[in-house]
Amino acid sequence: MKNSDIRAGQRLDLVFEKEMQEAGAHVLKATVYDVEGGLLTISQTTPPLNRRYLNRRMRITYLVRLENRIVRFGFPAVFVDILSDYAMSSGAAVEALVVKKTGRVESSDFRMYFRVKPPENSDICLFCQEQKVSLLDISLGGAKFSCPKTVSVQPGQALETSLLVDGRIFRVDARVRNIHNPPIDSAAKTFQFVSVEFMERDSKMETALGRAILEIERALLSDGKL
Repeated sequence: MKNSDIRAGQRLDLVFEKEMQEAGAHVLKATVYDVEGGLLTISQTTPPLNRRYLNRRMRITYLVRLENRIVRFGFPAVFVDILSDYAMSSGAAVEALVVKKTGRVESSDFRMYFRVKPPENSDICLFCQEQKVSLLDISLGGAKFSCPKTVSVQPGQALETSLLVDGRIFRVDARVRNIHNPPIDSAAKTFQFVSVEFMERDSKMETALGRAILEIERALLSDGKL
């Protein structure tokens, strides 16, 4: 068996093919239950999927530790079935999904779509309109942050942002994709949650941010959280 082969217990990240070029791509989490030829039985995803997503094409990726390196592999697949009472080895019956692998496994740079939540001690900071915002998650393709409603932003608006990574400041042109406002009776009612896409990415910024994202992935993997 190759080191890159997928096996039961493997944790997966899934994203639908049509979302892969979108800043707001939804990365779903799942675990492999069984592998039989090109069919994989996996846990219900987080967030969960239902039958209206059947026959959708997706990209599945996972992390593998190879000697002193952590490498992400991936392959294309199709979501083909939902099993309502899949029998686990423990005897419990759970809901499971079946996906069909449609291409070969290869190394995959998923950081463009895979968003990570920077830990509290992270050296990644984002500034919007010269004001530091609370970074909720980030990828090479974009970010989500919270800021006071006094910061004026609108969907589709172009923003000049600054990204601090490893002590270096990068100017990044971004565009607002969506804004979520908490309920008026929420404790966070004075804040707004903003998703942005990075429009033009400097190669030095991509290198620095990509390295920082990989370090966060390694830490999460080491802690069993990925």
